[in-house]
Amino acid sequence: MALSSVKLSAATGNSSTWKSRHHSNQHPRHHRAQHQHQHQLKTNKCRHDDRATTKSIRCPTHFKSSGGGSQNRNSSCSSRPKCSWLLFLGTVMSLLPLNVMANRLSDTKLHEILLDNKEIKLSWMVDWYKQEVLFHLQNAFNEQHRWFYLGFSKRGNRGDADVCFFENQNGFFNVVTDTYTSSDGKYVHKDYQQDCVLFKMDESTLAFKRKFDTCDPSDFRFHEGTMYIMWARGENELELTDYQFPFPNVSTQESGVKMMQLLRADKILVPETDLKQVEVTLNKVAVPDKETTYWCHIQKLDSFLQQKHHIVQFEPIIMTPGIVHHMEVFHCETDWDVEIPLYNGDCQQMPAEAKVCSKVIALWAMGASTFTYPPETGLPIGGKAYNPYIRLEVHFNNPELEKGHVDSSGLRIKMVSKLRQFDAGVMELGLEYTDKMAIPPGQVAFPLSGYCIAECTELALPPTGIVVFGSQLHTHLRGVRILTRHFRGSEELRELNRDDYYSHHFQEMRNLHYKPRVLPGDALVTTCYYNTIGYEKATLGGFSISDEMCVNYMHYYPATKLEVCKSSVSEDALENYFIYMKKKEHQHHIHLNGARSKNYRNIKWTQQRVDQLYTMYIEEPLSMQCNKSDGLRFDGYEWEGAPITPIQIKIPMHRKVCPNYNPLWLKPLDRGECDLLGECIY
Repeated sequence: MALSSVKLSAATGNSSTWKSRHHSNQHPRHHRAQHQHQHQLKTNKCRHDDRATTKSIRCPTHFKSSGGGSQNRNSSCSSRPKCSWLLFLGTVMSLLPLNVMANRLSDTKLHEILLDNKEIKLSWMVDWYKQEVLFHLQNAFNEQHRWFYLGFSKRGNRGDADVCFFENQNGFFNVVTDTYTSSDGKYVHKDYQQDCVLFKMDESTLAFKRKFDTCDPSDFRFHEGTMYIMWARGENELELTDYQFPFPNVSTQESGVKMMQLLRADKILVPETDLKQVEVTLNKVAVPDKETTYWCHIQKLDSFLQQKHHIVQFEPIIMTPGIVHHMEVFHCETDWDVEIPLYNGDCQQMPAEAKVCSKVIALWAMGASTFTYPPETGLPIGGKAYNPYIRLEVHFNNPELEKGHVDSSGLRIKMVSKLRQFDAGVMELGLEYTDKMAIPPGQVAFPLSGYCIAECTELALPPTGIVVFGSQLHTHLRGVRILTRHFRGSEELRELNRDDYYSHHFQEMRNLHYKPRVLPGDALVTTCYYNTIGYEKATLGGFSISDEMCVNYMHYYPATKLEVCKSSVSEDALENYFIYMKKKEHQHHIHLNGARSKNYRNIKWTQQRVDQLYTMYIEEPLSMQCNKSDGLRFDGYEWEGAPITPIQIKIPMHRKVCPNYNPLWLKPLDRGECDLLGECIY
């Protein structure tokens, strides 16, 4: 990682310093560009002097599948110890029955997905110690197909992709070629450094490995965020001996792209066998024919939950895919004997008594699957003092205004009566849902940050802190990148979660490989980046799908009363900003007593005004939501006008420093367009 020397100053107190800053002659973009230039002069990059030729790296003959494919006895492993993991994986997968394989190998380490949703199965194991991924593909070939490729792309596009080509020639001569594509996706170039290490290939399967970071600028660095996996297979022979050939065109039935988290934490198994379950679902709701609807359903829990249980797993029940955008289950946080009216309707008309139903129990968003708690913790539910009512909230996204959809989606919640060691909790980080925050049009990746300031964690967290084990990142349509950074005083610790290639179509709830401990007095900063290319008006924060959100649902233990740790710019700072824009920038359509949404949308945006808005957001005081599950803020601090957490802007230099490596003549594949901070994200 490389750091720009831009510092975000901390503004203290309630008074705005907006006017005094902008009377000076300093311009934020000028200083960022100057610091970025200085940084680039100091940056060490890598250079490869080796030139590798296309080769087939083969393992011993006992690795072949039970299908009896022919093997080349003269071929050999480049390094027998390096083959050990894949030899074991391949031998087990090809020789053992599936049920034995599942029990011995795939319970936690092996991840699987059907690339074509039918027969081509990609299985992979993450070796965190060796920093490499071991791949196995079943049914990659058949009698008609001569070649198969597996590629790694920034956002699913063919241009600037990293592709491993595998060619099977009747089992006698197998070729693997590490390639990369041209920026327009029309041509394939053979890479000078070959990093797709083949272990096995026969008439139907193949196995290979690749390091997370090969130190090759023509390879795509594996990361823990969303990755786009390209695949295809074809019949015609490829010109793999040439250093450039046209990108092969195949039908959509024989190609595709899958979004997945490649570098996943190991699967979590539920050790208990006596599971109970509750289904919280809608009951045949006619989906309204409007773009955005939040539908609420209140139900009473089963009587067995008069005893405290721990939730250990929940899974989605999705009846109308593409319409259900996200769902949340909330507990009604009030006295045990308070009756909450049963309800099934638009959340805007929900009874006032149900406003207390705001403590998150379970949640799901597009792309997510079953979520399992670590064996040491579970989310508490039930008990003698526990109110028996819960609320399901479903966000219907219906931009085409379709009619006739009937939905019974919801969540299946599994629990145990024998309590685990720790009660778990869910905390919302990021931005408050408010139109105080805006994103100018025409931006590649405009950043907005939501703060969980040190004063909040100091009041709300226990002395030993909390352990974070899961995270779900969430925006609406324009989000392209999200990360949550962790600060302890002036020191920045490892990030809580990060997705540089985030897609709102794939919002997994992810168990974290690294589980950080957040202590009282730590600060957490969640930053979302938004692409508004093609938009003419500012995008505002809010609940509608056409508005924007920035949220990290953080799963942790032990549970605390802190439910929401989010922020927005303070009211005073925003008022002073609109005064400045009207009087100094001559934006005459701004009405100082009018709706802020209209004021934002009436601004004629220039790059200078974009910079001014950005500067306000990173320097002005906050309206801080340090809230309990009942929606009330913690006592003991003045949260309106709270000081912003001073942080340093990071310009990520993803590729690690590799010895004797400085590809001044090549642009790394994972570099792309840059936003106003100079951060290359795609």
